[in-house]
Amino acid sequence: MVKIILVLIAITWPLSSVTAADGVPTTPIAVLKSHDAEVKKLLQQAGDSLSTTTRDQVKHHINATFDFAELARLSLGDHWEERSAAERQHFTEIFSAIIQQRNFDTFLRYYREGEIVYKEEKIDTGKATVTATAPLKRGEEIEILYHLHQLKDQWRIYDVVIDGASTAEGNRRQYVRRIEKKSYESLIQTLEKQLARLEQRKN
Repeated sequence: MVKIILVLIAITWPLSSVTAADGVPTTPIAVLKSHDAEVKKLLQQAGDSLSTTTRDQVKHHINATFDFAELARLSLGDHWEERSAAERQHFTEIFSAIIQQRNFDTFLRYYREGEIVYKEEKIDTGKATVTATAPLKRGEEIEILYHLHQLKDQWRIYDVVIDGASTAEGNRRQYVRRIEKKSYESLIQTLEKQLARLEQRKN
């Protein structure tokens, strides 16, 4: 499975321009930054050893701004329409759990090795793109584009592009190939096994 890198972010923006009257972040970049700040605070408080509670809190903030249902739909492509409501829900649950665990592993390293930098945001009729860079070893960095849309008046990520490679498109190519070569049931079995391995490693 294509390694999925998905991210969340820190609040150091002028409150008058990026938050509502009650202090809740309103722009895409401010929403991402607010979750990033929470993760950094938790990691600073925890030090090198993370308790189960802290791990769960960090994982929550890393994944809190994703629209997993939309990302799941995009990842199945045309095959999404062929699935029943129950099948869609089951796929979304497995898919989301895999992404959430991989996000935790990937971005925990990013937070500890350096700082994610948010460059700019572009907003157009309910959709937005946030450009950021993330640290790699040896002083290198990668570019990340977050594609967001508004869901119930909140900004949610529905795709992430890493150095030009779309998460949704990468998954879709792999999943469609599996379905057409074998079957949808075979894809589900493969994802269930992946999730079981991730859960076993976590424990």
